[in-house]
Amino acid sequence: MNRAAIFFGGLVLAMAATALWHGPLGTGEKLATQIETNTRAQLDFDEMTQVQAKIERDPLTRIVHLSGPADNFQRGEIVRRMQALPGVGEARWDAGSLPMEQRR
Repeated sequence: MNRAAIFFGGLVLAMAATALWHGPLGTGEKLATQIETNTRAQLDFDEMTQVQAKIERDPLTRIVHLSGPADNFQRGEIVRRMQALPGVGEARWDAGSLPMEQRR
């Protein structure tokens, strides 16, 4: 076998393994579900039951989008606490979710 065939064979094998890992084996979805479960538990612990946390899935990232009623102090603190959770890369508020001060 020549070097090009070995290289492209390895490349195809790596791409197939990646597709299986993130697709049918469901590892990406397990990660997303685990992160959302952890964020929900943290929000419940903080008694912020009306705030929702969803992770981006298309494509799967570790960014958590928050929405719901919270004042500016709560927003900053919730973002800080969400980013401290395992698996979360970044937390940010949804642009359509206004702080409580601006809803009046």
